Amino acid sequence: MKRNVINVYDLLKCLSESVIILDDERMEDFMRIECMFEPTVIPISYHYMFASLIKRAISSSSKEKFDEIYFHDGKKTKQSKSFCFSVYMKEFELTADCFQVNGELKCIISTPDAELMIHIYNGLLTSKTFKYKAETLSLLRVNLLKEKLPTSSEAIFKTLSPIAMRDESGRFIGPDAISYHDSLNYISNEIVTHVRGDGLKTPLTFTPTQMKKQVVKLKHEEFAALNEQQTLYVNAYRGTFKLQGDPADLALLAQTGIGFRRGQGFGNVKLIEG
Repeated sequence: MKRNVINVYDLLKCLSESVIILDDERMEDFMRIECMFEPTVIPISYHYMFASLIKRAISSSSKEKFDEIYFHDGKKTKQSKSFCFSVYMKEFELTADCFQVNGELKCIISTPDAELMIHIYNGLLTSKTFKYKAETLSLLRVNLLKEKLPTSSEAIFKTLSPIAMRDESGRFIGPDAISYHDSLNYISNEIVTHVRGDGLKTPLTFTPTQMKKQVVKLKHEEFAALNEQQTLYVNAYRGTFKLQGDPADLALLAQTGIGFRRGQGFGNVKLIEG
């Protein structure tokens, strides 16, 4: 199944006219949403906060689209998501359990699914205040970003949020692990199949150029069986890397993100060269 890809100029025009037209002809346009928020306090484990924000935006814009992504036969599903996001903050103070953000706070969302992007955009603007437990996010504005997609079989990327990769046993692994390429190709094939309807055209090759380990704490009720803190510790990696494969696969993965737990704030990448 072929997904639509948004043309930035058409989208801006249509949004201003309150009419949505999806364009799949201009593959060179790469769209992202940049959500700017007022300075506030956010938890150290903020990933589920922003994941919930995105879920609410989709649900408020289209219940049908929400059910398509998060449910299957009336039950919650853990199927691969066709979006990823990253959070950036500037001028913040770190306490025991939260960030006091005094400067810029933004969330960048990426997806190749034009319809989904429209629903996220519209849903965010429908209600600009979002409460998550004890914290509140107040939306200032949403910017539409244009960026080039890879056009060659070799591309250099920079992570905007760390990449999480795990092996068959569920253990999180780094680029130096023997099974890393197998895991990368497995999850990438799953992602591409879910979005495009067919798998990878050729196997991927991942070469780290400057990657650093980052331990990310995910705190949520679903991890209650792990420990008293209800926390999952994810060994993820951020930095720059080279990815080789079919240009169409690289372009799609640049939009969906790379690796596991992309819908929880991992694997968002930016093209540097290629």
